[in-house]
Amino acid sequence: MDVQQSDESSHESLEDISGSDSDFEVQLKSMKRRKPTTALLGLQSSKRPKRNAAHVIPSPRTTAASSTRAHSPQPSPLSQGKTRRQASPRPERERRVNQSMSAHDMYEAVRSGKSAMVAVVDEWLDGYKQDREAGMLELINFFVQCCGCKGMVSREMFNSMQNAEIISILTKEFNEDSANYPLCSPGPQCRKFRAGLCEFAQVLVHSCQNSLLYDEYLFSSLLALLTGFSDSQVRAFRHTSSLIAMKLMTAIVQVAVVVFAQLKTTQRRYDVEKSKTAEHRASEKVEELQATISELQERQEELSSVMNATFRGVFVHRYRDRVAEIRAVCIEELGVWLRENPVNFLNDGYLKYLGWTLHDKQASVRLQCVRALQGLYKETDFIGRLELFTSRFKVGLPVYLFVCVFISCLPSYSIVLSVSPTPFPLLLS
Repeated sequence: MDVQQSDESSHESLEDISGSDSDFEVQLKSMKRRKPTTALLGLQSSKRPKRNAAHVIPSPRTTAASSTRAHSPQPSPLSQGKTRRQASPRPERERRVNQSMSAHDMYEAVRSGKSAMVAVVDEWLDGYKQDREAGMLELINFFVQCCGCKGMVSREMFNSMQNAEIISILTKEFNEDSANYPLCSPGPQCRKFRAGLCEFAQVLVHSCQNSLLYDEYLFSSLLALLTGFSDSQVRAFRHTSSLIAMKLMTAIVQVAVVVFAQLKTTQRRYDVEKSKTAEHRASEKVEELQATISELQERQEELSSVMNATFRGVFVHRYRDRVAEIRAVCIEELGVWLRENPVNFLNDGYLKYLGWTLHDKQASVRLQCVRALQGLYKETDFIGRLELFTSRFKVGLPVYLFVCVFISCLPSYSIVLSVSPTPFPLLLS
């Protein structure tokens, strides 16, 4: 049963782009994988030819150093033993590389905020590359622990059960109405944990943007499970999984922007090279650029498939959740997608969700909507794409537009929205 606000009658009359309201698994486009090319320009390091050792002329300093080593006295057996004992300890990272990073270690790193997320993700990736299933299991249990759940997913459960069955078992560990979980803990610890969890999701995507993001296993399996959790009756599961899924989506959107820029640049270079006459054209370079374009187009299609599945599986259902914090998270991230990737998102199919939430009962949700609109209307290049949105939602839009323009002109001013959805009680200071 999807958890929604009780007063969504106005929404039902509008067009919904969701293909299915019972998406429990993310439907990712299965694509034929081909051997990755090495033609991705700007990504491969230039190789220098190795010099033949026989032709290297020793310098006087090298000769003197070698003669000194030849005449130096040999160390005694006692000193050799001391040397071995002193050199025996290895770095902790090297000792643990075969153990991977456990779910508890990742959770403590996020909770404490004392560890660099890049190092935490890199250590987990080292174990994942050695044992894919074990690494995936640790990542899933890490996210389960972030929800405040005491249960764990065993390897047997992971291999033999569907996501719905796993979530059903873990739900028994929770009280559906329980609000005691890390994202709702009192004090500054909650903000620290939330910031660490969001950073972990972002670093995970960016660390995999050139390889594992396209392996059709890691992120497809992870997002499928998060989609199931986001549909749970347990608030802790729903809130935490929605936040993680939205942050993963934002990071994937940023990667898609980079891939689009690379494709555009490579296509322009290919057109320039192709326009040359046959005697001035480099055939090898043309083939190399063509292979790069094919690889980037394949990556772009896979990223679009992941983004569409996450949007339909999580956002479409959670932007109208009964919990205001979940609605605010969805609208906040939607504003980022619209601003950073206008090619894919700045259209009426996505803008309508901002229009629907302009009259949300909670000020925190309306505030995120205003911030999203501020980022859009201050960009002159976006005005043309916003014309239909402005005319469609102009009844509730004028004051919000005034606020956005006012902030753009005077950035030192701050805005506090009252609880009332009417436009007049706006406090400008």
